[in-house]
Amino acid sequence: MLMYDIYIINLLSSPERKENIANQLNAINVPFTFFPAIDGRKEAHPLFKKYDDQCSQLYRGRSLNKGQLGCYASHYLLWEKCAEKGEPIIVLEDDAIISPIEFKAFCTSATSLNSQFKFIRLHKHQRKRFSSKKATEIDKLEIHRFSKGHMGTIGYFLTPSGAKKLLEHSQHWFLPVDIFMDRFWITKIDSYGTIPPCLSHDDSYESNIGYVEYEKRAKRHLYTKIRREGFNLSEAIKRTIHNAIFNLTKKRK
Repeated sequence: MLMYDIYIINLLSSPERKENIANQLNAINVPFTFFPAIDGRKEAHPLFKKYDDQCSQLYRGRSLNKGQLGCYASHYLLWEKCAEKGEPIIVLEDDAIISPIEFKAFCTSATSLNSQFKFIRLHKHQRKRFSSKKATEIDKLEIHRFSKGHMGTIGYFLTPSGAKKLLEHSQHWFLPVDIFMDRFWITKIDSYGTIPPCLSHDDSYESNIGYVEYEKRAKRHLYTKIRREGFNLSEAIKRTIHNAIFNLTKKRK
């Protein structure tokens, strides 16, 4: 029996994606609700005021495009909904490919998870190099803690406490939402995911939020490259320190 609401982020201009994801979920008899995505290319949403382009250029050497801002706003609004409801939710994007057995197993067993897990990625890990360690298991799935975030926002499980953490640390936008969500050393929400993954990305659909192309890049001066590499190095160091402290704490318990 399903206990948590499932929300699917879908642009009104993408009816074929809506139909495809609906067919997948209906096939495994899983109830869901469509959540209208914010189309940043067509509307200037009030949440966009949180975006700091100067900071994005400073640390990343590029701007977020309007589609990326719309994606960020769409997820942000669902975090608010989760916090207001006071109940965990599952968020999916409409270009997800669902692994029927694994996804239904998670949906029907998620209520057994303890408060340790505020945020669990359900899709395939998309980084080339990472490590993971089993934290627990539910039904046919293992929940692992990962040394690096998954990249992407294809699908995840989120609790109200996790939503509040994301909202708290998301008042100043300068990164794509998936990269922000991977900064667990900032949000204090450790990186957990399922093995095997419950979802993957449907590569037959082109991105309609523009992750690949950026609207504006800083001039490729040497100092721009140095700033960006410095930021990336700083992020890697902070992640490494956080992981070391986490592992040390676990060994002492």
